[in-house]
Amino acid sequence: MVTRGQRNAIIAASIAFTLVVVAAVGTTAFFLIRKQHRQDDVAEAARVATVYNKKVSAYRSAVHTALTSADADDARKVRAAFKAAVVKTPKLGDAPEWGKTHSKTYIKAKKSVKTLTKPYDDVSAVLDEAVVGQPFIKAALKALKTDIDDYVGKGKYFYNGSAFRDKLVPGYTKIMKKFDKVPVPKGRESVARKVHAALADVIKDGKHAAAELDAGRNTSINARAKYVEAATAVYAYERSLKSRLASAIEGADRDVSGSTGSST
Repeated sequence: MVTRGQRNAIIAASIAFTLVVVAAVGTTAFFLIRKQHRQDDVAEAARVATVYNKKVSAYRSAVHTALTSADADDARKVRAAFKAAVVKTPKLGDAPEWGKTHSKTYIKAKKSVKTLTKPYDDVSAVLDEAVVGQPFIKAALKALKTDIDDYVGKGKYFYNGSAFRDKLVPGYTKIMKKFDKVPVPKGRESVARKVHAALADVIKDGKHAAAELDAGRNTSINARAKYVEAATAVYAYERSLKSRLASAIEGADRDVSGSTGSST
């Protein structure tokens, strides 16, 4: 026969067992719920990152269009379009803390934020140079293409040096002074000096020719050597500038390709 004490002990043991079972079930449920919440957090972070990646793709496309739609020979216009597009960087949205630290897509997207505009550094630098370089090249070629005959006439017989003294020398002096006021791209000072030297040579020879003709002696002006040297330098710089700008644009496209991902 079970005594009252034994019965109370059995009841107490049953209650204790029930409490243990309930506690175990409760703990399991807690961990299951927490696991589900964490999975949801990771999924939400991945969704936010995916939205960001799509915005990045649209951003890259807009920058590329800005760089390629305008005439490459008008660097000022290209740079204006480029700068207007490149500053419109997309923003990575916020997400649950657990998701931000455990979603591979979000982590990768967060890292890309810091380097989003880096592929365009070279393009920006070359465009800055081209904004100065293109007008410089245009001015240099215009100065070098000026013909001596435009001032003294072609095939004329000169009885004195007035045409050289009063027209050629002042004309070329004006051209040289105008060219000297044109901003020179950094590192291209030697090109500017060669153009200046070619123009100065014509002025010097013009003064000499005027004096010789006034003295009744035959004379001639031959600045071909320095003109060829100057023109060669200008054309070489023009080719270099175009090539480097094209390479910078291609390099930027290459660097940004395949930069997004879709894993969680």
